[in-house]
Amino acid sequence: MLKYVSLFAGGFLLSLAFLSFASAAPVSSGDLSGKTICWDNGSTSRYGGGGKYSNNLSGEGTWAITGGGVHIHTDRYDYVAAIQKLPDGTFQAVVIGAGIKSAGKYCK
Repeated sequence: MLKYVSLFAGGFLLSLAFLSFASAAPVSSGDLSGKTICWDNGSTSRYGGGGKYSNNLSGEGTWAITGGGVHIHTDRYDYVAAIQKLPDGTFQAVVIGAGIKSAGKYCK
């Protein structure tokens, strides 16, 4: 009986994890414009109005929402980040090809 309870509990927790991930949505311009996000890798991204971008690690440049994610172009890098806003208001970013995955939230 304990085996079945453990399987049920494990399945329930796994379904919650999938539900949480499924509830994430790609960021919108409104989520980013005029905001600053502090990432868990020590980076701070400022998404200014009019597409102006600033980051303490990658430099100054521009940002724009595209079909593939958020296109970031700085004096050091040019890449597209798949950024999702989670139901709790935090963010997940993945830069495919660069092996970068970060979690972040609005800076205080």
